[in-house]
Amino acid sequence: MYRVKLTATAAEMFSNLHPDIKKQIMTTLKELYKTPYLGKSLQNELIDFRSLKMKRYRAIYQIDNQDKTIIIYAIGHRRDIYEVITELVR
Repeated sequence: MYRVKLTATAAEMFSNLHPDIKKQIMTTLKELYKTPYLGKSLQNELIDFRSLKMKRYRAIYQIDNQDKTIIIYAIGHRRDIYEVITELVR
């Protein structure tokens, strides 16, 4: 069983979402505890990250198998989440 941690950026992004969206996201994120490879692998400069689809929203995360931790770096709408995470990585 893995632990799920949000970075400060991801926590702030999550807190700004509508309560109904938060519920949907929490339901999906609970699945990560048991199935960390649920999201798809990203490519190019985001090769070390995975993207978990939650309707029109995405959570961008990495898996630390040594510590059994999933670190979520960003949560947001699919239209701009990849731009946000790319900027965070740079």
